[in-house]
Amino acid sequence: MLDKATNIEIKKINRNNIYRIVLAKENTSKQEIAYQLKISIPTVTQNLNELIDMGLARENGSFQSTGGRKAKVISSNPTARVALGLDITPNHVNLIMVGLDSQVMKSQRYRLPFQRSRGYYTALEKLIQDMVKSSGVSREQILGVGVSLPAIIGSDGKSVPYAPLFDNLTGLYEELGDYINYSYHFMNDANAGGFAEFYGNHSGRNVLYLSLSNSVGGAVCMNGKLYYGEDMRSGEFGHMTLVPGGRQCYCGNYGCVDSYCSALLLSNVTEGNLALFFERLTEGDPACKKAWEEYLYYLVIVINNLNVSFDCEVLLGGYVGRYLGPHLDEIRERAMKHCNFRLKPSSIQVSRLNQEASAMGAALYYIDEFISQI
Repeated sequence: MLDKATNIEIKKINRNNIYRIVLAKENTSKQEIAYQLKISIPTVTQNLNELIDMGLARENGSFQSTGGRKAKVISSNPTARVALGLDITPNHVNLIMVGLDSQVMKSQRYRLPFQRSRGYYTALEKLIQDMVKSSGVSREQILGVGVSLPAIIGSDGKSVPYAPLFDNLTGLYEELGDYINYSYHFMNDANAGGFAEFYGNHSGRNVLYLSLSNSVGGAVCMNGKLYYGEDMRSGEFGHMTLVPGGRQCYCGNYGCVDSYCSALLLSNVTEGNLALFFERLTEGDPACKKAWEEYLYYLVIVINNLNVSFDCEVLLGGYVGRYLGPHLDEIRERAMKHCNFRLKPSSIQVSRLNQEASAMGAALYYIDEFISQI
């Protein structure tokens, strides 16, 4: 006979598995859940009733009968809880709202140069308040605000031991406390972007995320989970040495990947407009072609180094990643020529998300935490 603790654990596992199926499917039924999980209908019914009482699931009519009693349609209530994601960069903020089904409900990008000032924090507070108000959700529905930053974040999700793009962010967490009126948590921007990419799509797999934004970063997913490293510095691909003694990086060193693969190297050709760069590249603009050729040369070396080191899929994301779809075959072809080993084309992929990936991953921190506790 199972002891009481084991029984409680099994019940919790069953409820969590049932809820994940309800979330994953637009519509399902007790019968389908029982079949998938290989558990009894009464067990499914009991757990669904609990989820319905919690406001997390609901009955939406019946399926068309194929003979016998009609099965009831079970669906999730994705807005029963929501989370906000705030991606802070030196010049912009991205703010999104995500539901329990990991779908973006609201998304806004604002030009707001970073300052450690009351005016800046008040602006953030207003952006959050306006989004919450326009969404119609109540305070009780909001799980928290995930904040992503281009910085090394401590394991406590509060401290910022290293932030060269901002000089110094010591004490930022405490300063925001008067302006973010919900639970909040810091994440490194590349880890947040990687988490958003991996979430629900790379279960149990090993994947590297290379974030090609105005700064270059990355994330390491091992066995379906983010690997942060011993000191929370895993995935800092932007500071691998690419060209010894090369261009100076903002970190103070020379020849870092960031100095050769930053999105700024492309957008600066078209007065800061990355979309325009790729438009003109397609049109055959000579200046864009020259910049792209140099960028691609170094990017392929980075991809090859990552592949040789980790032997797993490399996912290209960030600001540049959103435009790489039409160029993926060219990137794969060059990478395969450069690699000493047989490289599968499928080992290089592009992001399915856009520039809101970091904000989304920061929000999903709270969504994932909530779902895990159901």
